[in-house]
Amino acid sequence: MGPFAIIGNPVRSSMSPALFRAAYPELPPDTYRTLEVPDAFTGWKEMQRLCIKGVNVTMPFKADFIQLVEHTETPAREINAANLLYLKNGIWIACNTDVNGVVNSFIDSGTILRGKHALVIGAGGAGRAAAHGLEREGALVYMANRTLREGVFPLTSVPDLLKRCSLVVNTIPWDSGQAATIRFTSNHVILDASYTEAPLKEVATQAGSIYLNGYHWLYHQAVEGYKLLTGTEPDKKAMRNFLGL
Repeated sequence: MGPFAIIGNPVRSSMSPALFRAAYPELPPDTYRTLEVPDAFTGWKEMQRLCIKGVNVTMPFKADFIQLVEHTETPAREINAANLLYLKNGIWIACNTDVNGVVNSFIDSGTILRGKHALVIGAGGAGRAAAHGLEREGALVYMANRTLREGVFPLTSVPDLLKRCSLVVNTIPWDSGQAATIRFTSNHVILDASYTEAPLKEVATQAGSIYLNGYHWLYHQAVEGYKLLTGTEPDKKAMRNFLGL
């Protein structure tokens, strides 16, 4: 089985290799490795050289690899972001497990999505995946971003958007001063994408909001992704224990 990898830049501090080992303790330690590369094409060549059978893709290559594979599944094609590539019958397939990672993080916390208003902060690959998943589940989604584009609100609109949105997915970094300006309430449920920074944890906790750190997202996208990579079920209990969930 394998070998597999996570590919990105930077990626050396990723928890994915350790999480994979927790999910499949019976496999050799080098079954899943880290590939930090300067660009997607270099990474693609390295994957071929190492006979890699599948990769998790992180920033900044989530759109780039779509141009290199033979087949791209929906919704990865629609949102132009893939976080997983795997070989099936000799064909490289790109897909996006972040979509279910976001949806299942909320569902697992007991949060109903249908009919809710949701704010997604950040319009990159992770943000687009979050918006796609929430809309699929029947939520009305608003998106705010640092760089303006059609249909996206500026970050200065976040305070007003929070008055109408009870669900929040954050995919961008905030410094403590910026975060302190965000007014959450006990009615908000917040999911942070980052498990290393947890940028909105303090303000969410102080407001009495339900706060879901990035480990929830990491876990739920990994469960689906590891099944696609290996064709077998991961040890979910061991994964949860490893992540403290």
